[in-house]
Amino acid sequence: MDVIYIASKNEHKVAEFRDLLRPLTIPVMKLPQDCPESPESGTSFEENALQKARFYSAFVDGWVLADDSGLCVDALAGAPGIHSARFAGDHCNDKANNEKLLRMLEKVPMERRTGEFVCVIALWNQSLGKQLVVRGTLPGTILPGPRGENGFGYDPLFFLSDYHRSVAELPAAEKNRISHRARAVESLIRVWEADNYANLHRQ
Repeated sequence: MDVIYIASKNEHKVAEFRDLLRPLTIPVMKLPQDCPESPESGTSFEENALQKARFYSAFVDGWVLADDSGLCVDALAGAPGIHSARFAGDHCNDKANNEKLLRMLEKVPMERRTGEFVCVIALWNQSLGKQLVVRGTLPGTILPGPRGENGFGYDPLFFLSDYHRSVAELPAAEKNRISHRARAVESLIRVWEADNYANLHRQ
């Protein structure tokens, strides 16, 4: 039987992916607790996600799903990008990251504060030598200050014009439905179910 292992030991993240991947009707599992941490030395979301998926495939038998996500701001040439989690330093927190972002955009007018959340998902099967790499994005605008109490990371600064709210002002269920991660999973499911991948799990 096919199994998809999520490249994480975080129960909440695994549960979120399990829910998003429900249309595939494939068991979704977390990594064994004794797995070491994967290196993350790529120069793009795609490289990082695939690096993690391939690394963890040595510890499980089945598909490994790994993701890499971040915020890309147009006025900052795509920064913070793959460095989103450590934008203000290796031991920084969300508050420090947000404050650095606001400082860098202080003199940038609202019409130029556009950007997008990006999530890239890599799915790798070592025994089959097969991979899938997909991307999901959520466009928005960087606010001049935080709004909302929900979410985490850059959510309080990321305004969605279609909803007239920041991501941190959305209910969790609504955020999860429209997020960049959800959109990446939708792409993955479409590719999986396409003719060229429909029978991979039966090979």
